[in-house]
Amino acid sequence: MLDLDAITARLEPRFGKATHRWVPGLPDRVAALVSEWDLRLGAEFKSGNSSVVLSCKSPAGDAILKLSPDAYAVGEETEMLRQFAASGRVPAVFEAARGAVLLEAVHPGALVEKLPVPPSPAEYAAFLTDLHSAGDPASAPRKLADWIDVLFNSATKRGADLTTSRKLRDELLAVPTDTVLLHGDLHLGNVLTDDTRGLVAIDPMACAGDPCFDAVDYVLEGLDRAEMVRRRDELAAAADIDVQRLDAWCRVTAPIGATHVSNPGHRAELAAFGRGEY
Repeated sequence: MLDLDAITARLEPRFGKATHRWVPGLPDRVAALVSEWDLRLGAEFKSGNSSVVLSCKSPAGDAILKLSPDAYAVGEETEMLRQFAASGRVPAVFEAARGAVLLEAVHPGALVEKLPVPPSPAEYAAFLTDLHSAGDPASAPRKLADWIDVLFNSATKRGADLTTSRKLRDELLAVPTDTVLLHGDLHLGNVLTDDTRGLVAIDPMACAGDPCFDAVDYVLEGLDRAEMVRRRDELAAAADIDVQRLDAWCRVTAPIGATHVSNPGHRAELAAFGRGEY
């Protein structure tokens, strides 16, 4: 059921030659996990360049089997999902093994970035509050400052002008603030809808830092400056976070986001927001 050629083509840009060592053993690896965890496999999700994801049935219910050549990354994700589990805002971890994890399936699992009507600021604030109430910041594999450096390096390679972003970042990090376990990569493609829990986060890149940081993507998904400002102000009020710090973090990350979006209008609005033109 696995299209090994397609999987190789998808993973090779990320993992290079390691892909060709890992993919041939994938069918046997999946078969072993199916036997060990008593799974019935469903369809493969054809997305992402870092893992193979399969739907399945498990003794615990509908599930997602995720495997990757990067066993460290899978192990980190598994541990951080367990840290966030008490929030009720992440999928449960059913089973885990080196380079593989079996996660609770989220239903209906619609990507928030694809919804015709986005969650309200109040809904998103409740989601963030729950998420940040769980987990120990000391367990984070990185600090927010380190993760920002990774994002800056990547955006610089894509041509972003980060002069203002770096200055604002330094000013923000110089002021002591609350520290929580952050999801770290909470773009709206990593937020799903769940029938009973509302919003659920997947694929954390967890770090310890300012709770405002996890709010920036919701703000910057607004397609124009007026909508971004509305989301900023209403989300800050609903989540009881400092609107000035939220604004500053949005300005730090807006030029990074501008390098990812394909819509020229949204890209221009992000760049303008980053320059404080509102």
